[in-house]
Formats: sequence, C-alpha cells, structure tokens
Amino acid sequence: MINLNYLFWNTKKTPVNSVLSKIIRRRKCDIIALAEYTDNVTSLINDISDEKTRYYQIPSIGCDRIKVIANIKPARIKFLKDTDYYTILQFPHETLKYHIVSFVHFSSKMYRERTDFLFYSQLLKNDIDQIELVVNNKNTVIVGDFNMNPFEDAMVAASAFHAVPTRDVANRKSRKVSGLNHSMFYNPMWNLFGDKNNPPGTYYYSNSNQVNYFWHIFDQVLIRPSLINRLPLESIDIINFVEEESLVNKRGIPNISDHLPLFFTIV
Repeated sequence: MINLNYLFWNTKKTPVNSVLSKIIRRRKCDIIALAEYTDNVTSLINDISDEKTRYYQIPSIGCDRIKVIANIKPARIKFLKDTDYYTILQFPHETLKYHIVSFVHFSSKMYRERTDFLFYSQLLKNDIDQIELVVNNKNTVIVGDFNMNPFEDAMVAASAFHAVPTRDVANRKSRKVSGLNHSMFYNPMWNLFGDKNNPPGTYYYSNSNQVNYFWHIFDQVLIRPSLINRLPLESIDIINFVEEESLVNKRGIPNISDHLPLFFTIV
C-alpha cells in the first residue's frame, strides 16, 4: 500500500463496533486508534478482516487509554515509547520507508489545570525530539484527543508542541526563543474551524460563561514539516455520517460519542 489511511476516534465508552466497522470499510482505514474504547476489540477485528486484509491489535506496554489496530503485522511495527497518556510507534511506509506516529489521549480539562497540559505536552515533545535523533528520522505524526484547541498555549508554545497554523511558517522547521532552538509541527486542523466546513469541529460543548466557543477541535493531527506534502489537506475529514447512519443529531451535535472521528491520509 502506497497511501496509509488513518482513523482516530474517542468513542466515549459506548458500543460503537457497528458504525466503526462501516467507517473502516468505507474509508479503507489502515491504522485505527481508539480512545475510551470499551467495545469488543476481537469482534471488531473479525468483522473488518477478510481474505485479503487482516487486522491486528497492536500490543501496548503502558498506555491503556488508547487501542491501536492496523492491517500491518505487529512484527513490522516498532515500539518506541509508552506513557499513561500517549504511545509512540514506528510504522512502515512504502515510499517513506517508515514514519513515527504518536497516539495521544490527554486528560479532560475537568481534571487538569492549564499548567498540566503544558507539562504533558512538553514531555511528549521532548520524547519525540529524542526519538527522532535516535532513529534518524523526522517523519513524525501526532494524532489523538489533546483535549485542547489548536490555539491553546500548550499547542502553540515553542517549548511545547510548537504546532503552527500555516505550511509556510512550519517549513522554517524551528524557531529560536531565549537562545534555544525549538522544532516545529504543522497543525492543519486550523483549516477546519467554522461554517466553511461541516461539521465545524470534533467536539461540542455549551456553557453559560462569558466565553463560550460551542465547537472545539480537540481531536487533531500534527505533522513535522517533512510530511507537509505527504498529508493532502483534502484528505482530512471530521466524519459525521457513514453510509445511511448519522453520527450527529438534527442540530449537528455528536450523538453516538461526544467526539466525532478524524480521518486523514499519509501518501
């Protein structure tokens, strides 16, 4: 396979196998990462596998918050790092040879402070910087439920993800702040905010506070500058229906999980 199709979904501990199977088959997903998934993973794998394509659950050592399924044999996938909140793996790719992928599920803002998100983001960014040096490869993807919007401090701070909103800026690759060089990520999810896209986010929450965003993009994909031409913007899709089944109610608000699935392709 030349292209790799990715799917991420926080399923909110609800039975989702029926709709999930439809999405995987319809989108021809190769690598699937699931947060808060409590349905039967063996049943799911049996359902989406056939004579031509076999799916496998990728073993995890220390990260129970995310389940990874792929149609790539586990022996071809290299484990790099696990923590409570993220796992880092190396996947083969037909033209890249291989690439690094970190799957993320950070805690809810209900249980963490702003400084906690900065701390965990810095930890992951530092792990990735070190791993890239060891394996001599910067073809890195981070995908998952960050429980943050693209514009929040931990997403854009130079010492954290340093995930910038334009390809032109990201192609600078790094930026010096207070005498230190900080590597960059490109965050294409900025393009998906608002009425131009349907749906306008991956998560909906309304409150009575003065500031109320209503729609949030907590589920995101970040890429290193080396992959900018490998991630077609048109491939990024926040999924709100599959076949005849809707994942939102009449108001367009997620109603199967409180998050909508995120799909993209690395070519």
